[in-house]
Amino acid sequence: MRTPVSVLDDVHGLYPRLAEGDMGAVGIFGDKATIDSPLGGRQQPAEFVSETRAWLGRHAAHSVQVHDVMTPARVIHELLVYLTIDGEERELPVMLVADVEDDSIRDLRVYHSTWPLTGSHVVRPPLMQYDLVQRPAEPVGTYHEALGKGDADMADSVFEADGCVREPAGGKWVYCGPARTEWYRDILRLGPIGLHLGTITDDGTTVVYEYMADLWGGPMNPQAGAAVYQRGASGLLVAARIYDDVQPPAALGDV
Repeated sequence: MRTPVSVLDDVHGLYPRLAEGDMGAVGIFGDKATIDSPLGGRQQPAEFVSETRAWLGRHAAHSVQVHDVMTPARVIHELLVYLTIDGEERELPVMLVADVEDDSIRDLRVYHSTWPLTGSHVVRPPLMQYDLVQRPAEPVGTYHEALGKGDADMADSVFEADGCVREPAGGKWVYCGPARTEWYRDILRLGPIGLHLGTITDDGTTVVYEYMADLWGGPMNPQAGAAVYQRGASGLLVAARIYDDVQPPAALGDV
């Protein structure tokens, strides 16, 4: 009998199988499954598998596992995909969010920025209803509140002293300790960031939420994203990793 652990194995193997050219990966999806990704939009499994397989193959891709979250209803897998583009290997942080039904993948949502690939951002339309009124468990609830208030010190306070935040671009865009404190002051100096939540997944150690962003200092086009927050032994955060393609306000420069 298949279980969410089996689905986790399927999700783990998806990008490695596609990078190897394995079209059989289409078999991990349920009969009515859909996939939504930044590059392909909403697709049926066969189309997603075919196009992603070809894309990874063109760029000699390989991947490294980062972190997993598993609940009975949802499996989440973070990975780093390395692609060769214009003769240069580039790192792309990717998160896969798989809704589980009848012990198979009902729907899969893929989150990553396009900035590491092209040097530009693409507005990704909302993927679901973003009307959750539930407050994420602490300390993420306080963090989410702080973003909505534009309060950099409040956002920074939920991290352990040497905790890190990673931007969607990955690579060198990771800020730990004092650099993290300055990063929050920088990104919130223009005002609040408005995130409307669509799902919250919490395995007791890590909180993941999917969101729609429509405010950064001022209104902007609504767009989809997701973020991961890992608690440390203290209960504060040791890491936050963001997965979206939101264009920062011009005053912040090119991020």
